[in-house]
Amino acid sequence: MHSQARAGELTSISSLSESAGITRATFYNHFDTFEEAAWFAILDSFDHLIAQAFERRDEGIELAVAAIENLRTIVELLRAEPQLFHLADSYDNGSDLRGIAEIIRVQNRIVWVDSGDDSATAEVEITYAAAGLYAVLSMGARSEDDAGEIARVAHSLLPDWMRQANRN
Repeated sequence: MHSQARAGELTSISSLSESAGITRATFYNHFDTFEEAAWFAILDSFDHLIAQAFERRDEGIELAVAAIENLRTIVELLRAEPQLFHLADSYDNGSDLRGIAEIIRVQNRIVWVDSGDDSATAEVEITYAAAGLYAVLSMGARSEDDAGEIARVAHSLLPDWMRQANRN
């Protein structure tokens, strides 16, 4: 899916199925819509990035450095795959946020758990942080501004529990 999106050829379930060497029936056994498949492709990429950030932190690299690098990579990914970005962003899985904002909320929950913080307002904080981060990253991906600068700005706006240096 990523390679078709980078080539601007992510046009239909038929073309995606053919490229993947599967039937349309196989596609529909796993996904209900094209948007859902795109959403899971982006989620998989983001999951890989957050795992990589935690690994780098465990190797002694400051989490802020790894996080900013991941945010830069996200901006570049969204820019390189605008078709996938658009499809994933239109997916509604019935949660509080739609599309990529919901993926970011899922990622924020992972960071929250890792931080060891305890709060009665955790879900609200996670959701608000996701909405803000989504706004900065999606606008940044649609701009021609430097991806590294967008990442630094996005990181600077995060709540303290997301910018923590080490596990509590």
